[in-house]
Amino acid sequence: MNEQLTTLQYHASDRSRKLFDPQKSVRTRLLCGLLSNLVLLVGVCHLVQAETSYPAAAYKAVANSITAEKLKSHIEFLASDSLEGREAGSQGGQAAGTYIRGILQKHGVKPGMGEEGYFQEFEGGFRNIIGIIPGNDPELKKEYVVIGAHYDHVGYGKPSNSRGGVGQIHNGADDNASGTSALLEVIAAISQHKEVPRRSLMFVFWDAEEMGLLGSKHWVNYPNIPLNQIAIYLNLDMVGRLNGKALNLFGSRSAHGLRSSAVKCNHRETGIKIRFDSAIRPDSDHWPFYQKGIPFLMLHTGKHADYHRPEDDAHKIDFAGARKCAQLLAQLSLDFSLQTEKLKFRNADRDILDGIDQQARVDKPSPPRLGIAWNAEKYKQGNLFITQVLSNTVAEKAGLKVGDEILKIDGKSPVSDSGFAALIRSAPRKITLQVKRMMEEKSLKIAIELKGEPVRLGIEWKTDESEPTVVVISDVVKSSPADLAQLKINDRIYEIGDKPFKSSDEFQKRATTIPLPFNVLVEREGLLKKIEIQSTR
Repeated sequence: MNEQLTTLQYHASDRSRKLFDPQKSVRTRLLCGLLSNLVLLVGVCHLVQAETSYPAAAYKAVANSITAEKLKSHIEFLASDSLEGREAGSQGGQAAGTYIRGILQKHGVKPGMGEEGYFQEFEGGFRNIIGIIPGNDPELKKEYVVIGAHYDHVGYGKPSNSRGGVGQIHNGADDNASGTSALLEVIAAISQHKEVPRRSLMFVFWDAEEMGLLGSKHWVNYPNIPLNQIAIYLNLDMVGRLNGKALNLFGSRSAHGLRSSAVKCNHRETGIKIRFDSAIRPDSDHWPFYQKGIPFLMLHTGKHADYHRPEDDAHKIDFAGARKCAQLLAQLSLDFSLQTEKLKFRNADRDILDGIDQQARVDKPSPPRLGIAWNAEKYKQGNLFITQVLSNTVAEKAGLKVGDEILKIDGKSPVSDSGFAALIRSAPRKITLQVKRMMEEKSLKIAIELKGEPVRLGIEWKTDESEPTVVVISDVVKSSPADLAQLKINDRIYEIGDKPFKSSDEFQKRATTIPLPFNVLVEREGLLKKIEIQSTR
């Protein structure tokens, strides 16, 4: 099993570690605040800039130079009837290739095949198109970030590759005029800042992908650069139908830290939801790279009813969404070109089976600290009347009775914003209840020693081998501070106390020692949110 999943438990009496078990630490609660997708500069800026020295203003300039209008122009040409579906080797496919070469020449991108020019021709009358922006670091420029998209489609369609409408032009606006156009815009944006990349950037437009990844398979067997000098491969395939949905991102487990890199880039400018998919399939041009032990990321907005049909036309493209995909790709390209350390490949074949992203919940409930139930309707009106005292509990031992009204808990009203259950969970072991009992004039003060230790946060977590500096929430304790703050299973914590951490142990130590209030920086669906933790008492 490549993924080491650990449900960390923390008890004074044993070595198993529970991430802030309901039997732990100080009285606190999480306030559900600052859950916005605003800039979060204080909590995130150093995370973004720690990777590179590239100014945020330049990132913004590159991203903002990509426009929906330019993307629309590229897609409308590549998906026009005049190109007859861009089948590999056809006149329409050749015309698309010539168009792409013209864009590379316009922006001064160096021919990838040296004296042979931009085209890498191979058997069948097919040709990949390759351009390079050299890096500026004396050593790192020998390494490459490779960014690619296939530009062919299925022409008039055949029974083997059409899902309907054989004999009609399959324009392939989404598949993959969208990815090709997004890559052209990324090239145009980065070419305005050629002084920035440290590693070299190589852009490849693959031919004959629809015939079985022929272009990318040919290239990895006959590369124009050594494969061991590739830091990562970034793939665009069908990015034209975002339409407010989450972007699918594949390959984030093929090297350590890829997911967090994508999240930081997304946070910087793009701000879209991302669905990280653990599956690695031989269905696009990332596959030959992965087979050669090269990390990859693939952007994809999902299949649809028009997939491989004549109806996949330009007017159905979400141009604003395609722009966001291109902006994210541009930032990823720059980030990976600037990082000092080369990514280390990670075999992720079994990750989807190991279930790091599955909602595994701990089913064994913790024993109640007090052991009572109360009238919910009366509670809403501001009174806590006991309706049940559970047997063999602290409440029974202390002599609490059905019908008792709890007036105070350590001098504080039990009917508070956080709720009585949260107060009990976060209370110290020894408390005093002020109780009004039926038929008695004076209230009673009852000393109680609660079961277990107080909750500080109220979550359990897993560790993730592919993201060692992140913890993944695997369970949220009901009525805990985490529950009140609406933390969720599979939320990923990047920071605590406005600082990143290097390991699960460091996270645990900091969470149990730093003074309140403190923040946690959480990623959910590719978006970063800051949540403040404050004391309830």
